[in-house]
Amino acid sequence: MPRVLKTIIPRIRRSLKERGVLVSACRSVLLPIHVLREWRGARTLKRGGHGSDFDRIHQVDTDGTYGGWTFLSDLDIPGASWIDGNDYLPIEPERFARVLGSLAIPWNEYTFVDLGSGKGRALLLASQYPFKKITGVEFSPELHRIAEENIRRYRPETQTCRKIESVNLDFRDFLLPESPLVLFFFDPCRGRVLADVVERIFESLATSPRPVYIAYVSPRAECEALFRSSPLITEICRNRELDFVIYARVNSSLSA
Repeated sequence: MPRVLKTIIPRIRRSLKERGVLVSACRSVLLPIHVLREWRGARTLKRGGHGSDFDRIHQVDTDGTYGGWTFLSDLDIPGASWIDGNDYLPIEPERFARVLGSLAIPWNEYTFVDLGSGKGRALLLASQYPFKKITGVEFSPELHRIAEENIRRYRPETQTCRKIESVNLDFRDFLLPESPLVLFFFDPCRGRVLADVVERIFESLATSPRPVYIAYVSPRAECEALFRSSPLITEICRNRELDFVIYARVNSSLSA
């Protein structure tokens, strides 16, 4: 169950840093109300359940812990950046297939990178495509260890890429490979962390121009504003039904 009280001090620090003392003091009046509401909601959550067909069929553990979610406040994550992270929710296989199905690329020339990969479901699903390499970047040691075990166990006949790894690292510290890339985001973070990650992507593209596709599932308004701010990439595909958008460093022909 999410430890709501654990988030109070990090929330206050983040507010002071982003909004200043005066605005933070005004907003602090509402904090107890939000915390109480979240605590009541957390008490209604039940651990586990029947689990997904994906996990059952492949004998892996990519599901969330409570109601489909794994809450970051339940995990021991080094550093303070976890407060800007979003809780882990595995992507649905059908939705993932529609996202990658929008790309028309020579798969074996591209490296797939999932920034905020959690237990690694997207990594396993990506291995159905003949990527050059697949890398997940996850800042939680616990989720990273689970992802490593899932990678070891996952061996369907349809798997076409077995060069898969999970890296336990804050993805602001991850150096992007200089090969053509498919960068995958499933709404992993917000605030300063998201801005830093996007800035590092732009810096990498400026210093090492190459084909890069950015697939972002469930993009928030702040995310879209950040990606629209750079002339280096352009939006080439949007699916409102499944709520994802794809940006690209190069022009590309995409399926509808």
